[in-house]
Amino acid sequence: MIHLENVFLKNVLLYLPTLKDVGRFAQVSKSCEEAINTIYVNPYELTIHHSFDEIIPLFPNLQTFYVRRCSERLYKITANDIPLIEIGGWNERTNQTKVFDTKWFCSKIRKIRINIDFSMKFQLKHPNYFIQLQELVIIHSIDFNIIKKLIELPTLKKVIIICNILEIQEYLEKINVNKHKQINFIIILNEYRFTNTNLLKQIDFKQFVNCKFYTRIFNKSTISLHYLPLLPYENKYLNNFKKYNNTVYIESDILDKIEQINEIINKNNIQNVIIENILNDYEVNRIDLTPFVIESLTIQKVEKQSLIIVIPTNLKSLTIKHCKASIDISKCYLQKLILNNYQGKSIDINDDKLKKIAISCIQEIKWYHNGILLKENNIYIDTNQITSAIINSCNNFINVENNNNLQTINFKYNDKETILNDIQYFTLRNKNMELWNYEGKEIDFCEFPFSYINLQNCQFDYLKLKCNSIKLTNVDCNTLSIYGICHSIDLYSCTINTITCDVIRYLTYKNSQITEINTNEIMLCLGPKTKVKKWNIKNLKNNEQLIKH
Repeated sequence: MIHLENVFLKNVLLYLPTLKDVGRFAQVSKSCEEAINTIYVNPYELTIHHSFDEIIPLFPNLQTFYVRRCSERLYKITANDIPLIEIGGWNERTNQTKVFDTKWFCSKIRKIRINIDFSMKFQLKHPNYFIQLQELVIIHSIDFNIIKKLIELPTLKKVIIICNILEIQEYLEKINVNKHKQINFIIILNEYRFTNTNLLKQIDFKQFVNCKFYTRIFNKSTISLHYLPLLPYENKYLNNFKKYNNTVYIESDILDKIEQINEIINKNNIQNVIIENILNDYEVNRIDLTPFVIESLTIQKVEKQSLIIVIPTNLKSLTIKHCKASIDISKCYLQKLILNNYQGKSIDINDDKLKKIAISCIQEIKWYHNGILLKENNIYIDTNQITSAIINSCNNFINVENNNNLQTINFKYNDKETILNDIQYFTLRNKNMELWNYEGKEIDFCEFPFSYINLQNCQFDYLKLKCNSIKLTNVDCNTLSIYGICHSIDLYSCTINTITCDVIRYLTYKNSQITEINTNEIMLCLGPKTKVKKWNIKNLKNNEQLIKH
């Protein structure tokens, strides 16, 4: 147990970012102090914040010095007592240092990781200086001539290369992998789009005996390769994968191998699947994805109109983008649904578990609320359950003038319901609401606890709101009633007959006409005094200080 405690404490120690944290760690117990005295490598982030001279004396048993940045000037004597150096993910681009041009420093490096910051800063002019190099990790490519010279080093045992499709072809052409039998090559294909996949078909992966290939996209060329989730040091550099660890991309040419794909998914605990590029020449008319046990699915760029895709019933999140095929989610109870330029047949939505919804399409929506089918193109936004809703019928893909499928929203908070007809643009994110291009006689939002409301190009006879911050642009309204205390109201190009509010802290109006304002108190107004015909302010102390032009 004592040995396990020491191992655990050292693992904690490795991730302490500063020497101040290390000092606090040492004060916790004698076991923590012993972990510092016996650890063989310094905490990974210390060189980001501290100089070598500050770090080295604190770790008496240091055998490997982990470096992520170093000072502009570094002398040989500084690291004289350290036999080995490991270069981790380089963390700075600005400060200049010439240590990688010195033989004494490079000769101590056992492992080096080349990321984008490192590749932009250093050229490694002397590969022959790396006489103890055992492991080379290439996250961002550098000069191939330098890579070839590093691979020729007799001490090198392991090379990890993370690259895209174009790069993998270049690596395999310029580096004679089979020649270097003492090196264990690992090549990770991090491609996230199905571009240039024909290049993969030209590669015979089996010919490389001492090289293991890993992939995150699967097609006929790569389905025999191993899947690899994001490595810890990739998250910072591979932005396209950053939010989607345990994600696999599937090309249409293997969608007839559902069982094989499902085996890969289950074996690797893959939770996110992206299917892309199903063209008109795709032979099958139905794809059944129900065997997949996953949380999230994205289907995008599907051209074949006669295709039906059946979605897994246990799915939590579904995203459909630029899709002409029909999507069957009739048996799904999704938590998140995004429809962007979906052109398939009418889609059934069950809202029992729905929390986030985004619709940017003109296709008919069949909405089931509590198991009951609503009227055509009616949707139900129960804000007690749904925290995010986007209804967009005025984007680049939709011709609103010829559209008969504008949505009607049944908007609910607690027991209060408000109906919004013929919605062109509506968003609800947490407690922030936007509504554009809307015409309505009477809209009552006074019981909804909005933090922010933005209305644009709207017409109302009677509008009731309760909100901390209100912005109206090009709004024509007869009566605007605001309940409670409103921190700020901003009016731009508006025509309003009557504004009634208890307290308005800040009122701004530009290019607007207001007939009458009735309020108990206004702290400050910004706008031309003549644009408001009548002021009825109960607690007005100084009219001149109140209104600023």
